[in-house]
Amino acid sequence: MSFGGSVLAMIQSLRANARPKHHAYQKWEEGDKRIFKNKYKLVSKQVSPEELTRLKTKYQKEIEKDQKRTLALTIFSLVIIIPLITFGIFQFFFSISQKNYHPYVSEEEKQRTEITTGQINYLLDSGYEWLNKSHYKNARFQFNRVLKINPQNKYALFGMAASYVYECQKEHTNCEKAKELLQDYISKFGSDTKTDHLSTILTSSN
Repeated sequence: MSFGGSVLAMIQSLRANARPKHHAYQKWEEGDKRIFKNKYKLVSKQVSPEELTRLKTKYQKEIEKDQKRTLALTIFSLVIIIPLITFGIFQFFFSISQKNYHPYVSEEEKQRTEITTGQINYLLDSGYEWLNKSHYKNARFQFNRVLKINPQNKYALFGMAASYVYECQKEHTNCEKAKELLQDYISKFGSDTKTDHLSTILTSSN
C-alpha cells in the first residue's frame, strides 16, 4: 500500500468516528418521554361553590364527630378507668401490708397470757372437782378466782350457778341465789341440756 492510500484510509476512519452514535437509544428515549408526558397529566376538576361548601360542611362534621368521640373516651378514662386502677393498686398494697402486719407482743405479755390461761384451767378443774365432791363453798372459791381474772368466763359462771343449785337441792339453802345465777347464765349464753337439768332440780326442790 502506498503512502497516499494510508492517509486516505486514516481520513475515512476519522470521518466514521465523528458520526453520532446510539441513534436507536436516543430515538427510544425521546419516544418514551413523549409517552410519559402524555400519560401523566394533572387534571383539575371544576366544582361549583355550592358543592364546595357542601364538601367543607361534610368534612367539618366528620372532624367534629371524631373530636367528640376522642373527648368522650378521655372523660370515660378519667372518671371510671383511672379510679378503678387506682383503687385496685391501693387494695393490692393495702392487703399486702395487712398480711405483713403483726402487732408487737412483748415476751412478758406472752408469758403473762400463758400463765393466765394455765392458771384459769387449773382453777376450773379444781372448782369442778370440789363441785363433784359436794364441797360447794370450796368450788365457789375457785370459780371466784377465775372470775376475778376473766369476769365473763362461761365455765366459771356455770360452775357458780351449779354449786348454788346443788346446795339448794341438798341443804335447801341459797335457792333464790341459785335461781338468780342460773337465769343470768341463760340470758348470757342461752339454754342447753345442762341448764335444763339445773332448772329441773330447782323446780323439784321448791
